[in-house]
Amino acid sequence: MLARPLLNPRVAVAAGGVYLAWQVPGGAGWRIARIAPATGRAEVTAALPAALDQLVAAAGALWAAVSGPSGQQVLRLDPRTLAVTGRRLTWPQGYPLFGGAHALAVAGGGLWVAAAGALLRLALPSGRLSLTVRIPGAASADVSAGPAGAVLVVGEADREGRGAVQARDPVTGALLASRPMLGVVAPEVSGPAGGAVWVSEPTGMMGYVQRLGLPGLTAGPGSCPDGGVTARCVGGTNAITARIAGGRLWVTDPAGGARRNYCADPATGRPLAPLRLPDPALDEILAIGPAAVYYATPGPGDTQYVRELAIPAACAGRRGAR
Repeated sequence: MLARPLLNPRVAVAAGGVYLAWQVPGGAGWRIARIAPATGRAEVTAALPAALDQLVAAAGALWAAVSGPSGQQVLRLDPRTLAVTGRRLTWPQGYPLFGGAHALAVAGGGLWVAAAGALLRLALPSGRLSLTVRIPGAASADVSAGPAGAVLVVGEADREGRGAVQARDPVTGALLASRPMLGVVAPEVSGPAGGAVWVSEPTGMMGYVQRLGLPGLTAGPGSCPDGGVTARCVGGTNAITARIAGGRLWVTDPAGGARRNYCADPATGRPLAPLRLPDPALDEILAIGPAAVYYATPGPGDTQYVRELAIPAACAGRRGAR
């Protein structure tokens, strides 16, 4: 699969597996495959009704957030065959279209869904809706949780980009702490890891990633609003992103070179090793697995090739945080 060009490829890493989704040319829907890491070949493939946005494993199943013209859905997939075994929810697209990188998070024994103006808690393993927590005024939202699922982290914003990063109770959704944010969409959240949450915020002209400490979501001195550029606050383009994978913080930014593409300590933001993509101006990072970074590079026409880049030795270490 990794040897041929694909239309709109997406890569997800969940439950120790690597999954590749792509759009079938000619409007014939989407496909998903589980990829053998050693060979890059598909072990099993199945149809998807819409574009894959996110994939998480919980309660013996794979849960996929997908989006299409009719809105967004949560699908339950058989982890062996990848067949759809249930469609749990449908809700309107957030604002703007495809706003929010993370729609799903497992925390407090349930599956939480960020649905723009509300947080939806699905009971596991049934997937039935058990709780709705309204977020007044939110037009886009993002959600994350660490491997222990002890804190639910939410990014939300209205249509003007005004919003907040929130820490919430993972069982009830009750608000525990909040920090105001201002950008163009909901801040993308990743973590907790190392006692902190990492936020990616596009502002319209530029963007930044920032460390917020738990439990109070504190930024500390020299924070981004103060104009500081430190290990805890890194400025870049609107596409600069901080994500937690394999127990490390990964800061990535198109055309950012080694200075803005690296792995770091999630507690401090201290860089550990650069991530040297073959062509940083064109290569698009799709996902980070236990041993490799998966990225897309241009193919013929509108297609892309999915490639692997071995994780630098200094970036290997603690496993299991998202």
